[in-house]
Amino acid sequence: KLIMATIALFLIATPCFADFRFAVLGDTRDYSADGINARVMEAILEKIKAENVDFIIITGDMITGSAKTAVHRKRLEKWKDIIDRYKIPFYIGVGNHEIESEVSEDIVRSVFEMPENGPSSLKELIYSFDYKNAHFIMLDTAIFNSFHALGAVQMEWLKEDLEKNQKKDIFVFGHDPAYPVYSHIGSSLDKYSAKRDELWSLFELHKVRIYFCGHEHLYNRSMHGGIYQVITAGGGAHLVAPEEKGGFNHFIIVDVKDDGAINAYVKDIKGAIRDAFKFIP
Repeated sequence: KLIMATIALFLIATPCFADFRFAVLGDTRDYSADGINARVMEAILEKIKAENVDFIIITGDMITGSAKTAVHRKRLEKWKDIIDRYKIPFYIGVGNHEIESEVSEDIVRSVFEMPENGPSSLKELIYSFDYKNAHFIMLDTAIFNSFHALGAVQMEWLKEDLEKNQKKDIFVFGHDPAYPVYSHIGSSLDKYSAKRDELWSLFELHKVRIYFCGHEHLYNRSMHGGIYQVITAGGGAHLVAPEEKGGFNHFIIVDVKDDGAINAYVKDIKGAIRDAFKFIP
């Protein structure tokens, strides 16, 4: 009741006049023949389309991958076919289930066309782009044979990218939580806590607004050093927590104002608001 009262107050106090709007969705995979929970993914995409978003960002684990190259490619192509039907621009990040072999990264690059401003070794897997007054950064926490660590090349690129940024709002995306809360404690970025702390200090230095991630199949919002971490992994993968602890299928809608104000709404598969939060500059 307290949560619903808080959401109601938020909605009353917050006019919805976004200068642009985007959606975030993660972990749409399952263990079917296609490796995709198409039923849940399509239901959520129908809701997202009705929100008139400018684009969608995916935080990884689109599919349950395969070490067989042909199967892996077919599953990614099937996933792309599903989202393409909704005619909404989208950006993807990779999770551990996209990276099953030494050729997985090349398969992802061959199926999807993402911005190419990352370092050559991680091109299209890490990247950044600007949209109106905001800067968006996609990180790769699932580098082959180096899961749960960004590595020196990616960290150096990230530092340079943040230093060059001139936009008011910065949103960062990755698959692994920096501060996991449930099933992947010890198997996320916290596995290398010193490196995780270095990353978060960089976020704090450059006043990143929100770090969106997946990996743990639930919804969770927490604050660390003035920065939100939002785990959004309710796109179809098996839920790992009870509903009252975030175990429900969901997506997130983010409204961004020209003055830098941010309103975010967490919606379940039926479109009901389950949480809401904001940032006022």
